[in-house]
Amino acid sequence: MAEESRLTIRISPEKRDALKDKAKAEGKNTTEILTEFIDQYLGLRQHSNPIEQRVTRLELIVEEKLGELVA
Repeated sequence: MAEESRLTIRISPEKRDALKDKAKAEGKNTTEILTEFIDQYLGLRQHSNPIEQRVTRLELIVEEKLGELVA
């Protein structure tokens, strides 16, 4: 088994709970979800189709812009 390390992030309790709930609904855990996201971000894993890639990118942009508005 490959060596692994722990990553700590700070998010609101509401986001953490929503992430856990959605992951559970998909039959996954938060580590699986975040690892998939990191792999996609790093280009190690691609979405299954171009439309899904575009939607995910747009979601990230919207989240960034909403974060800027709140800050």
